[in-house]
Parts: sequence; structure tokens; C-alpha cells
Amino acid sequence: MFVRRVRLSFWIGLGLALTALTACTPILDKTKLRHDGVVERMTVTAPAVARKGGPACGGAKLAAGVKGGEKSGSGFTPTMGYRVGPGDNLRFNIFGETGMSDLTARVDDAGFVQLPIVELVRVGGKTTRDIQAELKEAYAPHFINPWITVELVNAESAPLYFLGEFREPGVRYMKGATNVLEAVALAGGLGPDAYLPGARLLRDDRICTVDLNALLRNGDFAQNVWMKPRDVLFAPLKEDMSVYALGAVNRPQAIAFGAEGRTLLQVLSMAGGPVPGQAHLAEIRIIRTASPTQGELIVVDATAMLAGRGLDFPLEPGDVVFVPRTVLGDWNVAIGEILPSLQVIGGVLTPITLIESLKND
Repeated sequence: MFVRRVRLSFWIGLGLALTALTACTPILDKTKLRHDGVVERMTVTAPAVARKGGPACGGAKLAAGVKGGEKSGSGFTPTMGYRVGPGDNLRFNIFGETGMSDLTARVDDAGFVQLPIVELVRVGGKTTRDIQAELKEAYAPHFINPWITVELVNAESAPLYFLGEFREPGVRYMKGATNVLEAVALAGGLGPDAYLPGARLLRDDRICTVDLNALLRNGDFAQNVWMKPRDVLFAPLKEDMSVYALGAVNRPQAIAFGAEGRTLLQVLSMAGGPVPGQAHLAEIRIIRTASPTQGELIVVDATAMLAGRGLDFPLEPGDVVFVPRTVLGDWNVAIGEILPSLQVIGGVLTPITLIESLKND
């Protein structure tokens, strides 16, 4: 068979320094290949990544956002109750005191508000109940047993950013502990053309290993993690994604997937064709990213296609096509060559974290 697929299912380790990457990638063991009537497959795993046991960001495990449930993991978990921050607007009432009702104040960048008599009051990082108790104490020397209420009017200190195919993209604000499903609802849900396998959660300049496709399509609630202020949810169009032609081609580049999709021979042609006398077309390597957490390693014999003995191979958004210059015994050489090129290309949708994780295991 001219196509051999090697399936891979693993949790991706993000933010790994290149100097920490080790060379322990899967070797194509032909004795373990099995034929299923269409292709030959070999199942492999990446044990070090699998041990992380769930969604992660920057090496820290993320807790599922179940309110009232157990919060575990070393990643971000919210404190219950909204914490006031810069940009929020608060309303204060001291009942029965002249001129002290319906006072509104905006929290400044340092976390303070200005109020009559007591002047500057630090409210940043506190709940409205905390602020109420402290104001009662602060006003006690001025009023007899003051009755004080504190109300959050506008919450603007904990923004979430929605990019791409959401019904209402833009900035929304958290008003308390918010998980992924609640965040998606804040943006009106996903549009009909959103490409869920390409959807990503970005946090602190990292792509988290949260599988939005598994959550929204398959009900995998382990992916329904807590959101953190300034998180970005990104959902692309399928045609906005790219495929990547690298290795022994004349013009290595990212190629738009487009509305009609791409095939292997199309992409090789658009990359200027194989380098004459150098390209080893019998073992073209493809790294396929199905989500931040799953993918496939594929080996394709393009010589059969060019000779008319096989059909052109359809690609998927995000595929990395690597044309080697020599016969490769395992994936380590291929990944070592692919990684620098993808780093130059960069971008949210570049599957560089998947490849880093392969090299790291």
C-alpha cells in the first residue's frame, strides 16, 4: 500500500526550550504494522506527555471548571467570588447619611477608589463583601453604626478575547469564575463555519492543550477548564488554515488550505516541486494535527502517485509535508529538520507544539 499511517494520541507539552528537547521519537517498526484493508497502521504513544493526565498550559495541569466541585491541578483555578480590579465600576451606599447614597467610582490602575471623608481606599483584589466590611470599619469614627452596601456596576478588569468565527467576536468580561463553555456562551457561541479542530485556547503567550473540538462535539468535560483573565479563544475558518511544504522542495512555505482543500501533489507543485536529484519521494512524511492533543504521523509514497499507480493524497488543514533527502529510519531526523522551519513560519495555527512534543518524548 502506498500510504502507511502511524497513529498518535497524546497530550502536548508546551513552552519547552529547544535545548531541553531529547531524541526519543517513534521508530517505524515494520514488524508491528497491521493491515486494515485500506492502509497499514502502527499505534504508538508518547508516555511522558500522556502522564500529564489532562489539559495543560506551560507544563501546569489545568483543572476542569466545575463549580462546587473539586479543584485540582497546579494550573490556574479561580477564587470563588469576583475580585475587583482596575477598570471596574463600583456603587456605594451609606444609608441615612446625607450625600452618601449612590456614589459611583471607577477603580484606578493601582486598585484604588476615591470616596468622601476616607478618600483613597484600596479595593483591588477584594470581593465586594471584603470592601463592605472594611468601609464599615473606616466610616465607624464618622457615623454611628453605618449601614453600607457595595455593588459591582460594570466589570471590566477581567477581559476575555474572542477571535475568529464566534457569533459575537471581540472582548467580553468575566464577572466571576468562568469555564470554557461559559466563555463561549459570552461570545454568543461559535459560528456555523468555525473549524473546531483548529480552535485554540491561548494563555500567557502559550497554546494550551485544551481540545475544544472534543469538548464541544464529544462532550469531553475534562476539557472544560477554568478561564483566566486575558485568555484568548480562537476559532478559525477551515480555509484560513495552512498546510506546510518543507524539506527537499524548491520553495518551502506555508500554503493556504483554501475553500476547496489541498492534495499532496498540489502542494508539492505550489512549493516549486521536489528538488531534482535530492528529493526522496518514496517516503514523504506528513505530521497531521487533529487538535492540540491528537495527531497522526503518515508516510506516503508519492512515486506511486506520479507513476499513476495511486490516487493523489488529500491533505487536512495544518498538515506538515516534509520531503526528505535520504531514506529515514525514524522520525527524529525529519522532526529535527522540520522544527526550525516551522519556528520561522510561526503563528497561532502552526503545529509547532505538536512537533516539539514528539521530539521531547
